Amino acid sequence: MTFEQILERTKPYAIGLVVGLFFSPIIGFNAGWLTTTTASTLAAETARVDAFAGICSGAAGRMAAATSTDLATLKGYDNRAKRDELVATIMADIQVPADVLGKVSTSCSRSLS
Repeated sequence: MTFEQILERTKPYAIGLVVGLFFSPIIGFNAGWLTTTTASTLAAETARVDAFAGICSGAAGRMAAATSTDLATLKGYDNRAKRDELVATIMADIQVPADVLGKVSTSCSRSLS
C-alpha cells in the first residue's frame, strides 16, 4: 500500500476528527452538557438563596398564623415597611451566611408581597 492510498483512506477520518473537534464544544455548551465555573457558582448561590428564602417564607406564615395576622395585609407597595420589619424579625432567628444575607432578605420580602 502506497502512501497516497493510506492518505486517501484516512482522509474521511481526518475530516471527521477536525469537524468533531470544532462542533463538539459548541453543541456541548448549547445543550447544557458542559458548564463554566461561573455558571456553576451562580447556580449554587441561587439554590442557597432560594432554600433560605423558602425557610423565611415558611417562618413568616407560621408567625402570621400564631399572631392571627393575615399575610394579605402585607401585600403591596404601601406595606413594604411592615413586610421588611417582619422579614428582619424572622431573619434574626435564621442562621444565614453573611454572603447571601441581603439576597435572602430581598427574596423573602418579594415572596411575601
